[in-house]
Amino acid sequence: MQYLKNLLSSKPALLRTLDIAYMATLLPMLFFLKLPMLFFLLLVLGLLLIGKKPTAVTLTAVALAGAAAIFFSLYGSFSFAGLSRLKLFVELMIYLLFIAIALQRLTREVNFYLKISPLLLLATTLFFFYSLPMLIYLLAEIFILIAMLVWQVMRTDLDRALRVASKLYIASLPIVILFFIFFPRISFEHASYGFKGDLVHRSGHDGLMHLDKNALLVPSRRIVMEVGFQKKIPSAEDLYFRGSVLYQKTDRIWRPLNASLYPSAPDLPTGEMTSYKVTLYPTNKRWIYLLDTPLLLPEKARLDFHLQSTMPEPRKETFLYNAGSILHSSYKGPLPATLEKIALGYDHKSDPRTQALAHDIGRKFNGPHQRLEAVRSFFREQKLAYTLKPRDFDLNNSTDSFLFDRKEGYCVHFAAAFTTLARMVGIPSRIVTGYRPDGSDSVGNYLIVRESDAHAWVEVYLDGRWHRVETTAFAGAIEGGTDQGSSTDMAAGEKSQWQQLNLYLHYIKYQIDTWILEYSSLSQKKLFSYLKSDTLFLIKFISSFLLLLALLILALYLLSRSKCSDRIQCILKPLLEALEKQGFSKQQGESLNRYFGRIEQAEQIPLSTVNGLYHQLRYQKTVKQETLRSFEEEVRRVKKTLK
Repeated sequence: MQYLKNLLSSKPALLRTLDIAYMATLLPMLFFLKLPMLFFLLLVLGLLLIGKKPTAVTLTAVALAGAAAIFFSLYGSFSFAGLSRLKLFVELMIYLLFIAIALQRLTREVNFYLKISPLLLLATTLFFFYSLPMLIYLLAEIFILIAMLVWQVMRTDLDRALRVASKLYIASLPIVILFFIFFPRISFEHASYGFKGDLVHRSGHDGLMHLDKNALLVPSRRIVMEVGFQKKIPSAEDLYFRGSVLYQKTDRIWRPLNASLYPSAPDLPTGEMTSYKVTLYPTNKRWIYLLDTPLLLPEKARLDFHLQSTMPEPRKETFLYNAGSILHSSYKGPLPATLEKIALGYDHKSDPRTQALAHDIGRKFNGPHQRLEAVRSFFREQKLAYTLKPRDFDLNNSTDSFLFDRKEGYCVHFAAAFTTLARMVGIPSRIVTGYRPDGSDSVGNYLIVRESDAHAWVEVYLDGRWHRVETTAFAGAIEGGTDQGSSTDMAAGEKSQWQQLNLYLHYIKYQIDTWILEYSSLSQKKLFSYLKSDTLFLIKFISSFLLLLALLILALYLLSRSKCSDRIQCILKPLLEALEKQGFSKQQGESLNRYFGRIEQAEQIPLSTVNGLYHQLRYQKTVKQETLRSFEEEVRRVKKTLK
């Protein structure tokens, strides 16, 4: 506490202010610096703490240590492919900057380069961080640098420097906001440096569906993607984010077909398109997720014959893309004879009871529609239970085991059994995996999709169209756990207050990401278009800016108000500030009597009357109003002589 009091009241030292600035700008870099460079910084810190001025030999050794740290930090990165990335160049420049700062700082001599180096560190940090926490910390860094500059220039105590820095910071915000909105944006559409937000890989599915213990079971609440709809969020019945499409079952695993067999996408339907924007967190997989039926894809994305959307490379970084879909539960598409044969295939040596059931349905009903309805009716009659913790299945006869013995499972088991039975009665079928949120994690037009929303459903081919079938809707009961993308009647219960608060925090983060971190030249053009064409939007924009301006003016007023604890101190404070502006700073521990006497003797400023009245008011038992008015007039008179 005493150290903090001394820091607040003491006058600034240039090296001290620079060290504080370095600490503020170096902190975020510690998250990406390689271990050799961290050891180098610890070496420099140790030499600074020793306090001895280094010799030429010491400086040479430090320079060599820095060069070695750079070599081992970037060893293996120097390839033609690596050097083409801006990130590596920036990282190399930062390391060289560290060495230069360290050598100059160890000499304890301040030059122009040392003064501007905190700004260089601040600027280079932006190449490695692109997230809401970094945006907040960046604003704090700028304030710290302003405060250190004010502290050094004013040569005053830190408390007052912070107040002045706060006023400068607040006063600059309207100008900064206007520049941010209207200054021409520069877009780097193909940049590959930096990381955006949370880089923890989500459990992006591998395109397969297991029926054993590796089944698609992801009850985690971790966020997979965030979706912002241009209009309101569609109903839960339309929130099917399509991933991989599975046709073949081998070794207890459902698999997709080779993409090269059917390379081109079918003719897509026409109709009203739902537009949305997706923030997909890293999955290390090529799949991206679009609502059924996808129509507008991000650049470089590929839509194949089965409506699977993929990118050329796995998603190792947060991926933002615009998309559009026509929300149909069916779409018209051809079914080549070779594909029809695959979509009707099943293992004739397994599931004898299911085959017998299929034979009975085929004998009773001739048309595919009647047979499909018979399959639906059988699933309802079985009173199947939805549970995330089913008992072990007979994997050699998984459909028989699910439908006749265990009668419990989750989306994987429902979809696999329904597809198998549908194929046995002669209806081409396939399984689609992806995500199906229930819409409860939403605010306005913002929707969160979590790992627990992973889901599998079925598509059957009738009358030249693929029709979606939500097989978990046939569940007659729910046993334990939470819903995993099943029908809306299985939606989770009311969220706790903490979950609701967490949802709103994510919503705020998403809005900041959308309007600030992703503000590009295209976003700027759209904003200008709205301002020109939409009068109501223009009025809201101007009103919001004026409201912000009023709040900032109020904050400036509150910061400018006197902090005096009594009226005597309030009257004297303007004179003390005027004397300080003239260069007459009060020394630490110096009494007011000696301070006034020193200035009057050296500069012939008439302060004796003010001094006498002040001490008379301070030490008399009762304050007389006449003396107080005389003191106020004398302070005002002396202050005028200083102008």
